Amino acid sequence: SCHRLYKDAMETVAVSGSPELAEELLRWFVGANEPECFAACLYSCYELLRPDVVLEVAWMHKLMDYAMPYMIMAVKEYSGKVRFRFLCHIVGV
Repeated sequence: SCHRLYKDAMETVAVSGSPELAEELLRWFVGANEPECFAACLYSCYELLRPDVVLEVAWMHKLMDYAMPYMIMAVKEYSGKVRFRFLCHIVGV
């Protein structure tokens, strides 16, 4: 499980609003061989991380099992946005 210091780092990055810091922290957890913290970071920094970056990092480091719940959530969110825009276009809004 994640150490308290790592949890503090995730909270700090999430509050910072910096996608660059979130990606850097995610990659740091990979390098430190902390897959549970990698997974926790996906949720703590969800709004800051790009799904393509998460997918690439997870795939390259054999962390897909840890990333898949995040990816499912991201795809669901994006498909909902696309559906909404399509419906707005149809209705003429």
